[in-house]
Amino acid sequence: MSSSSEKVEAAVEAVPIPYLCVLTLVRLDLLKRLIDSIDYPVNNVVILFQGNVKRDKINLVNTFVKKFIFISSNMNIGVSRGWNYFLKNFPSSYWLISGDDCFFEPSTLEHIAKFMSIPSSLENVFCAIKIKNRNNVPADFFNTFVVTKLLLEKVGLFDENIYPAYYEDTDLWHRIELTKQKVAVIDDAYIHSGDNKQTGSCTLHSVHPLYREKMNECYKRNEIYYKTKWNIENKGQFKHPFNNPKFNVKNHRIPHINYFKNQKILLGHTNPPTFTIL
Repeated sequence: MSSSSEKVEAAVEAVPIPYLCVLTLVRLDLLKRLIDSIDYPVNNVVILFQGNVKRDKINLVNTFVKKFIFISSNMNIGVSRGWNYFLKNFPSSYWLISGDDCFFEPSTLEHIAKFMSIPSSLENVFCAIKIKNRNNVPADFFNTFVVTKLLLEKVGLFDENIYPAYYEDTDLWHRIELTKQKVAVIDDAYIHSGDNKQTGSCTLHSVHPLYREKMNECYKRNEIYYKTKWNIENKGQFKHPFNNPKFNVKNHRIPHINYFKNQKILLGHTNPPTFTIL
């Protein structure tokens, strides 16, 4: 990943961030911390509460937010499908997507807005934000990140066969590299990740131990799926998913049993989710 070596000049007029999108499942306390850290205008904060989490259990208010959009799903829909829901249902030139266990360093949102106000920034499909409590690691971490409309055109959405989490980011990053798209690191943009016990994966460490065991089983299956999809462990990686030319690199709906098996493991059923605007 190349850094945004050219500092954003003060003359650049930053406009409000169009969308901040967040999935949440169990840690409403950390979600509130994230919202409280917003210190720059955001036009829309879209929050998808999964698994019938009660929105009325938390009071989310921030004067920098023009509009809150609350959505509820009747089940854990998974990270890929959740992120895709944002990208498909809220058209924008770019989206800022954050985990609910992150929060923004002061002035970070302003730096993001200024950087994304430069027309050439939209030529990147992915823009990384540094993790301050992890030695400023940017790399291809998806704790909090920016993706642009160009990602949908050149790389595609997240692979929804990967459920409920882990390897959806690895798969997308692999496709970014495969399609030779541009990425950047946003200067002076920092987040903190985790709580006072964990530096990441707070959802995984906050659920019931039995639920966590099921998630870990799904994680192992996702690893096998990803490595098989791209022939990762052998020489000569596939140019097409599963080495099948009929599958476009951008196709996030490749027919595969992995999603249904994982949902059955985690939730005990394969029913599709329902969504309600709150």
